[in-house]
Amino acid sequence: MKEELLNKIYEIKGEIIRTFGSLRKDLFGVKDIIDLINLPSWAKSRIKDENGAVEIEEDGYGNRILVIKLEDPSTCEKKQRRTAFVIYFSLQTSKPIVPAQLPWKLNQIYKIVNKLRSKGYHVYPGILAYAFTPGAQQVLKKHKVEFFMTLDSLKHWMYSKIIFRLQKLVETTKFTLKFDKIFLFLKKVIEGLGFEIPGQILEAWAYKPKYPRA
Repeated sequence: MKEELLNKIYEIKGEIIRTFGSLRKDLFGVKDIIDLINLPSWAKSRIKDENGAVEIEEDGYGNRILVIKLEDPSTCEKKQRRTAFVIYFSLQTSKPIVPAQLPWKLNQIYKIVNKLRSKGYHVYPGILAYAFTPGAQQVLKKHKVEFFMTLDSLKHWMYSKIIFRLQKLVETTKFTLKFDKIFLFLKKVIEGLGFEIPGQILEAWAYKPKYPRA
């Protein structure tokens, strides 16, 4: 039973890595990681400015933390929006996570969260485990760290953050010329997670003027 639970956690982590790894290759227009490695740095920089970027890193003790970084395509705005998901994968399978076990895990998470925030990232922290006690859930809520027990719940959380960003982009954008690249980037990430863009969002964007009105 413990081995099954552990394998499930590794499978979920692997699926997230594969999902964003595929997105990363798609954004760079390559088929495999070798092609990506062989891309010259100037080409990577140009493609990143045009299409946006996805980066995947493992961090923390025993590489238990997965960091997913998203960076908008470049526009004439001074700064591109940078987003990061910091997800701790607990390998404990003998019993649910209890409050006494959380300070060390939270410290690991927030070391990375604070470092990313200092670099201008909008950061969303989370933790995945096979189970949490009610007390542990309350501690995590207090520290504004989301908790998950399934791949679907983790993906839906990521989707909810990105679709909210997309909705705000649609609401605040007066014309689409500068922002089409960002819209397409966020759309690609959402679809890569296995979700669809609501029809009303697509329709609202399609009816916006391309150029500013005189």
